[in-house]
Amino acid sequence: MRSKRPLIGPSRAALAALAAGALLAACSGGADDLPAADEAMPSAAAAMAEVESVHFELAVDGDVEGLAVKSADGVVTADGSAEGTGTITALGMDLEVEYTIIGERAYVKGLTGGYQEIPVGDEMLPYDPTVLLDPDRGIAALLEAVESATPEDTETVDGVDAYRYEVVFEPAAFAEFLPAAGDWNTATVWLDQEHLRVVKAEFAQGDATVTMTFDEYDEPVEIVAP
Repeated sequence: MRSKRPLIGPSRAALAALAAGALLAACSGGADDLPAADEAMPSAAAAMAEVESVHFELAVDGDVEGLAVKSADGVVTADGSAEGTGTITALGMDLEVEYTIIGERAYVKGLTGGYQEIPVGDEMLPYDPTVLLDPDRGIAALLEAVESATPEDTETVDGVDAYRYEVVFEPAAFAEFLPAAGDWNTATVWLDQEHLRVVKAEFAQGDATVTMTFDEYDEPVEIVAP
């Protein structure tokens, strides 16, 4: 069910737009003209901190220790709610599930029967997508914990003009963001050129890859218990 209530106040939206606009004014396109990383990353963190809702997709290619998820798709809100579908590894097999999370309460529907209430972190819900917009552990916090970032190129991602950076995050901050064992804190990150919000992030280690994409920012969403 969708609400008509606006999710971002005009003053916050204006601040984010001003930050992005200042960087855009200095750029004419091309790899050599991307916004400097030490300006783009803080501005991206500020833009992501203002996000009230986002649709995400997560895809895991290969085996990632500590991440018992093959894929996930859903919407997340800044108040700690989420709903969607996913493929998880549980009970020795891959299972398709539907999930709803509202604060500390989580509901999962598997192959048979209706929804059951479970704790967040249960093997039927091994990944908590509400972390994405968590102010202390989510995307904004991760972008504030950048060890280094290198501008690479401009690209179009699903129809969105984006800047591409290679980013190394502080390991401790990354461990809060994604429960993957090993050195996964280096990523390729795409920021949309208009708002400097994340449209895609790709993490790779060996033959395994974790890819996240984001769209439908700040669409009005209401998530209710099933």
